[in-house]
Amino acid sequence: MPNNTKLLKRNWKIVFVILSQLADLFAIWLAGGIIFYLKSTETIRYVTPDSNLVIGLAVFSFIYLTIATMFGLYRGSFHLSLRLQNLVTARAFIVSILIALALNSLSQTFVGKKSVITFGLLLPVLLLLGRAILRRINLYFQQLGYGVHNTLIVADNHEAEHLYYRFLTFPELGYRTCGFIVKKKLPTESLSPQYLPDELDQIIEKERIDRIFIPTRELSLNGHMYLQSISQQKGIKLKIVSPLAEELLKISRIYDIAGITITSPVRRHIDPLKLFVKRIFDLVVSVVIILILSPIFLITIIAIYLESGRPIFFTQKRSSIKGGKKFNFIKFRSMVTNAEQLRQELLDKNEADGALFKMKNDPRVTKVGRIIRKLSIDELPQLFNVVKGDMSLVGPRPLPRSDFDIANEPDEFWQAIKERAAVKPGMTGLWQISGRSNIKFREMILLDLYYVENHSLMFDLEILFETIPVVLFGRGAY
Repeated sequence: MPNNTKLLKRNWKIVFVILSQLADLFAIWLAGGIIFYLKSTETIRYVTPDSNLVIGLAVFSFIYLTIATMFGLYRGSFHLSLRLQNLVTARAFIVSILIALALNSLSQTFVGKKSVITFGLLLPVLLLLGRAILRRINLYFQQLGYGVHNTLIVADNHEAEHLYYRFLTFPELGYRTCGFIVKKKLPTESLSPQYLPDELDQIIEKERIDRIFIPTRELSLNGHMYLQSISQQKGIKLKIVSPLAEELLKISRIYDIAGITITSPVRRHIDPLKLFVKRIFDLVVSVVIILILSPIFLITIIAIYLESGRPIFFTQKRSSIKGGKKFNFIKFRSMVTNAEQLRQELLDKNEADGALFKMKNDPRVTKVGRIIRKLSIDELPQLFNVVKGDMSLVGPRPLPRSDFDIANEPDEFWQAIKERAAVKPGMTGLWQISGRSNIKFREMILLDLYYVENHSLMFDLEILFETIPVVLFGRGAY
């Protein structure tokens, strides 16, 4: 196979995302071209100069691509079903057209009403038609092996069969099941072919396996430690599929969870570049936000000082995983000064689970604290953590060491989730836009591991955009 074909097959997802963006741009300008044609034939009569319509199309293109990106349309275009793609497309179109109409009404040189109405009727049809064509293109190339992962499934329980049929039902996920790993041959035809552990080396080479799935209710290797060494030797992603993932689909607005990676081959050429871009983005955005919100910083400092004096800030040693690298986590103080000592007396009233301590009516919270917590103002000093390089704007939620200590989890669990520390901890993340304090410990871990595997600038923009309404309306904050 030519090197160019291999490269395209390996990077088909990236290519398809770019194709999706180009298809939407084409739809926008095709709608504009139809309007030009209707004007030239005098089917539509309006007095707006052509230059205004061209500028309007350019502005709308920028607005739509930005909104669609923030809604996750392009990041998920490779995996989402056509129905879900259409829903996200419709959502992005409605928001974009409302923004464009507002700008159009405020502009001195505007696009005519007839053109706007024609454009508003044409574009949704062209966008949805484009998505239907793209899906057919994607499925066709997947049949040729583009963007498809050759997969083995560990068959210890009925979840293996469920996962197998899920991959068959949703081919857009891009997983081709090549067989099942068993400790002893099972008398069933539905799970076929079956391979014993000592046959794995041969079948991995023969079928070019690059994914192994372990369906289990536990977030651990569940007795399959040997698969970890095989995966590391062969450069294979080892993924756990938990029933919790199905529940996360309902609350996190993530539609393509097919497993949580716990062992991943090192990508020496991709990850450093992604991390560098992420660092520059974090630094620039954090400095801008600090400058814009400096009046809120000042008001909060004064309010805390007047109510309960010093210290203004609360600092705490935190990390992403148990025994991981610690840093000084900074927040505006929202509790009484002896809150840590009082916490020991309140442990029996904890309303969270695992390595989390949460109380809706925590008596340690001050009056100012309740306000700044509701609006997430207490989190703003973490921007200085981001500038310093200890944190990122988006990433896994760092936890206090004491929270890890109260988690009743086996050593294998902590070993399985060590990938959570592969990126810097974040001010916000999937946990926050999915429910914040209402999210349980293991659900938070699953969301964080999903983010670690799929993190990108597009994903960060999507999460930051979704964080805005969460903060404004205080959902899940206490």
